[in-house]
Amino acid sequence: MVIVADTELYSARNSVLQHYAQAAFDEALASAGSAAGVDRQQWHRQPSGDGELAVLPPDIDEPLLLSAFLPALDTYLRRYNADRAAHARVRLRVAIHQGLIFLDSRNGFAGGAVNDAARLVDAPVLKSAFKAFPEANVACIVSDTIHRDVVTGGYDGIRPERFRRVTVDLPEKSFSAVAWIQIVGEDVTSTRAEAAAAASRPRLAAHHGGTSVGDVSNAGDGQVVIGEGATGVGYWGGGRGRGYE
Repeated sequence: MVIVADTELYSARNSVLQHYAQAAFDEALASAGSAAGVDRQQWHRQPSGDGELAVLPPDIDEPLLLSAFLPALDTYLRRYNADRAAHARVRLRVAIHQGLIFLDSRNGFAGGAVNDAARLVDAPVLKSAFKAFPEANVACIVSDTIHRDVVTGGYDGIRPERFRRVTVDLPEKSFSAVAWIQIVGEDVTSTRAEAAAAASRPRLAAHHGGTSVGDVSNAGDGQVVIGEGATGVGYWGGGRGRGYE
């Protein structure tokens, strides 16, 4: 089992707030681990300032990560953030995956599961969903295998209906995978979350002439081709100032 946790908007903070955020991050994970009965001291950890990559021991109770650890993490951060200004709050994204890993590599853990978990935690669709719930404290993304083996396994405390299926596409990393997201304490399957997901999809930059394919709501003059994700039918040829229908 692999867990990657990352602090939202860490680099936007000044040095003092980064210092406090690191302390809150470490204390939150330690507190959640104790409350859930998954001793963090037994984890193989690789800190990164604003986050952590951890490989869990093979005898870990996997359902507890979702049924107890994540809710406990949310509880700690809810108390921590209660009297803090928005720019000082600590909100965490967490990715959970599994696979074969080398723990004794020369410069950190190695293995496909490590790389995949790191990409999942940075998925744009997860970030957009998290932003749609500014009062939430923890956003989670699990791989398709974790969803199949743990989320839908019928374990107490896990609500499969609160997970939303997404596709994580990172062309620059040659990565594409089905995953499932959850905002702890919220309903990520709501229309509010769907609107955030739609807003996160890339849109065509406005231009003049040529052919636009895809979402054409921002397209300029020129031929408009209707395709997947298109939002309108446009005119082509001449006619500046003509609108789209």
